[in-house]
Amino acid sequence: MEQQIIEIRNISSSTNTDEAFRTLRTNLMYIDDLKVITISSSSPNEGKTVTAFNLAYQFAKLGKRVVLVDADMRRSSLRSYLMLKDKVSGLSEALSRQSRNYLFPTNVDNLFVILSGKNPPNPSELLSSPIFDQLISALKENFDYVIIDTAPMAVSMDATIVGRKSDGLVMVIRNEMTRKKNLRRIRADLERNGVRLVGAVLNRVKKNQIDYGDYRYEKYYE
Repeated sequence: MEQQIIEIRNISSSTNTDEAFRTLRTNLMYIDDLKVITISSSSPNEGKTVTAFNLAYQFAKLGKRVVLVDADMRRSSLRSYLMLKDKVSGLSEALSRQSRNYLFPTNVDNLFVILSGKNPPNPSELLSSPIFDQLISALKENFDYVIIDTAPMAVSMDATIVGRKSDGLVMVIRNEMTRKKNLRRIRADLERNGVRLVGAVLNRVKKNQIDYGDYRYEKYYE
């Protein structure tokens, strides 16, 4: 049976947004030992999935072999970017050993996806399992970049769990929504749990606040 090719629903974006994600891609490429990148946010609706998707897309456009992993098994939104003809297995089926067919190519050259799969009762346990470790190791060997979208930190510990297994974590922050004291607490929690925080993406920025319009990238130094 021929493997299904998953089509991207809408790739186009504004010139400013496209430039901002190219800048994000470039900055991340110059960070040492950064191949598995976790994307998260403090709360829902801050733009983590659109950031993960566009970052993976920009790496693929550069000719890098990329896999986008939807590890938000609680409330996935990646499907809104995809056109699925049939039901497909995803990360939850892979980690529970219900399926071996969970990695799919897309109509974008070099870009592959692993969807979240069915909502499991125990996402944190699945992400903490040795099976997830083995999956990440296998993906790291076969792809130039592994981009992982996770649940918001206010919802669960999933991002922290995945972040510890990654080479670095990028926080997505919605402008004028997330309080600075909450960000400081999140940063302290991540560092205490051994997560390497490599940067932050600030989105929904007003055009008169910054040149790039919608997105801004900042780098944290250890």
